Amino acid sequence: MSILQRQHVRFSLDIPARIYDKYGHRHLTNLQQISIGGCFTDWDEEVLVGDEFRMELPLPDGNFVPLHCKALYRFDHTGIGVKFVDITQFEQELISKIIAHRLDEEGVPLQIDPFNQPPKFSGPDPEPKVADIRQKRDLILERIMSAD
Repeated sequence: MSILQRQHVRFSLDIPARIYDKYGHRHLTNLQQISIGGCFTDWDEEVLVGDEFRMELPLPDGNFVPLHCKALYRFDHTGIGVKFVDITQFEQELISKIIAHRLDEEGVPLQIDPFNQPPKFSGPDPEPKVADIRQKRDLILERIMSAD
């Protein structure tokens, strides 16, 4: 999916989280990017593409929101692209509160509604050409972070 088709705004925030694997073992992780449709989390050798697992995100009140997740992509030694599966409107609202709280903690006012579709970028070429590895990774992340 191109940047023109993204459905949710992504936020680059460091958010601690917990992942529970299929055996019930808890692993601590750190989200690097998040939207109300998915996230990009630290590298974990035990999580493979296609794996489904539970993730818990910390709410501002100290509780956690449990989310059913699926790994869609792995960047070796970098991170894992995750989609929130069967996410409810209520869970999305809780994620929105987590995002707003983290932005507030970092002194950044929330000026973008996480539920709105991101602004479209216009240009002569609707499908940008990939010039380097970072751009390729960003394009893959855009596809992963959408709620398709």
